[in-house]
Amino acid sequence: MHRHVIVRLLVITLPAAIAACSEQTPVALGTAPERIERAVVLAQPATGLYDLDFSWSGTELTLVAHVRDASGSAPDGGTVTFQYCSYGQPTNDITQPDEAPSSACADRDARWVTLARVPLNASGDAALPFGPVSVVTVIGFRIRYTAQGSGVENESVVEDWYRPL
Repeated sequence: MHRHVIVRLLVITLPAAIAACSEQTPVALGTAPERIERAVVLAQPATGLYDLDFSWSGTELTLVAHVRDASGSAPDGGTVTFQYCSYGQPTNDITQPDEAPSSACADRDARWVTLARVPLNASGDAALPFGPVSVVTVIGFRIRYTAQGSGVENESVVEDWYRPL
């Protein structure tokens, strides 16, 4: 029998088997699903708050990621992967800009390229200097938070940066 058939049979028959059992059984089956449900809820990481800010100084761009738990507190650890949307051109060539808006990655005309992985500090922040930007006016960035047991769920945020005029 195929594995998916066995799983389907268990999903269909297991609730019926539990319902058919008497409350007089030595194992109190009526309370087991409630305990399992609570354990599953407790084991799931909490939804967090994720934000990407940009710091612009002259021609230098710095990316700043902020991660918080639902109550606004910094999580206990984790890393942020910084990525930018790339057309795949050689970098640092102002005649052929490599950087693309996030829509180009969404349309698959470009791809996400990893810049670095940075651990969160005690405040729940991670910063990465992107460097000078002199030609392009819009760059798509993505941060990917990896919880590493911090209790806050993994998440990605995509944001476009617009060069000030």
